[in-house]
Amino acid sequence: MKRIKFTMILVMIFALLFAGCSGNSNGAGGGKNVVVLEDTVFIGDRILDIANTVGVMPKYAAARYSQWPKSKSFKTQKLGCPNRVLRKQKQTIPNLIDNEGVKKIVIEDTGQYCLFVKDISLSEIYEIVKGKDVEITVFDFKDGNKKGIIELSKYLGKEKEGIALADKYEKEMAEAEASMKTVKKGKKVVVFKCFLDKEDNLIVLAESPDFYTDRIFLNDFGAVNVSLKLNTKNDDYSHGFFQVSDLTPLTKANPDIIILHGPDKGKKRIKEEFKKLAKSNEEFAKIPAIKNKAIADSLPLYIGNDVADGPRMIKRWVKFFKSIE
Repeated sequence: MKRIKFTMILVMIFALLFAGCSGNSNGAGGGKNVVVLEDTVFIGDRILDIANTVGVMPKYAAARYSQWPKSKSFKTQKLGCPNRVLRKQKQTIPNLIDNEGVKKIVIEDTGQYCLFVKDISLSEIYEIVKGKDVEITVFDFKDGNKKGIIELSKYLGKEKEGIALADKYEKEMAEAEASMKTVKKGKKVVVFKCFLDKEDNLIVLAESPDFYTDRIFLNDFGAVNVSLKLNTKNDDYSHGFFQVSDLTPLTKANPDIIILHGPDKGKKRIKEEFKKLAKSNEEFAKIPAIKNKAIADSLPLYIGNDVADGPRMIKRWVKFFKSIE
């Protein structure tokens, strides 16, 4: 497989994780009865998902769209990701205040907002709009989602719907979290993001330990991310990923499960590589994930931003992991 420079790895990671940072796109659909707040900007994922669910959306919103397929249908004008409006193009929201009549900004406080841009804080908007005639409202999700769901829904004039959503979420999340405890512990896992570059070369990135998959799924499953066995070049993985240019060290990692994310063409190509290596390398063929065909290529990419469907996504992961027992 082709090896690329570290700077290019960063570019590609940004392309994978923050493709939604381009901005200036209009969400289609979103439901016939959605009310649009013409003077409002949202910054954050959870608040946008809750607003979409109760049927009141801001005209403009910055969120991590590229990691969130459902958001394609949201009836809002997408400003890109928060990293774009808070750091890359800081004039985006001030321009909306000056030229488009924006009077209200709503943000969420979830503690650490993003593992990839670890130091970003949505409260950076205060300095960006300092001196502007705009109201900023913050909803606190640090201690869980239920309180935030109800308070935001009340702010949007949908308190009844918000209470119903909060109760439904609490019940379903409790079930999902309980189901996570039923997964047999001790599984070894590798998570790949794979895609093709412009020259049709396969590019593979491995997700490092203590990133989203570990924090949301593997830790609770009692599973272990063994990806570092493939980091034969000792590449920097502080951004959550490192490049894998040789798949044969999978024999050392010896995973029980391999998880694939990325475009379909990339996932198809890496599975073809697995087949070739299994035919030519007896040890590779003995890898449990290869031998037992425990390769997941359709699990939802979930980073905790989807409130309404989060429990369902967790249950899909649980179902797959339990099928490998």
